[in-house]
Amino acid sequence: MVRDVRSMPRGLIAPLSQAQLNALRNLADGTLSALPDDCRARLIDLKLIEENGSLIAVTPLGRERLVSDR
Repeated sequence: MVRDVRSMPRGLIAPLSQAQLNALRNLADGTLSALPDDCRARLIDLKLIEENGSLIAVTPLGRERLVSDR
């Protein structure tokens, strides 16, 4: 079995549910009213979003993911 030795997060190739992808899109557009906890955890784990106190922002990797999923 081949070992995964990537140092970059797998945010561009990891599968996202439709709800997670919609949450990421809405957050980037500024139209997200509430981010479900399961979506938040997955998007943070993949480094597609980041939290700074009470603010949530889309990372550059998250923006790249949105472009690649269009």
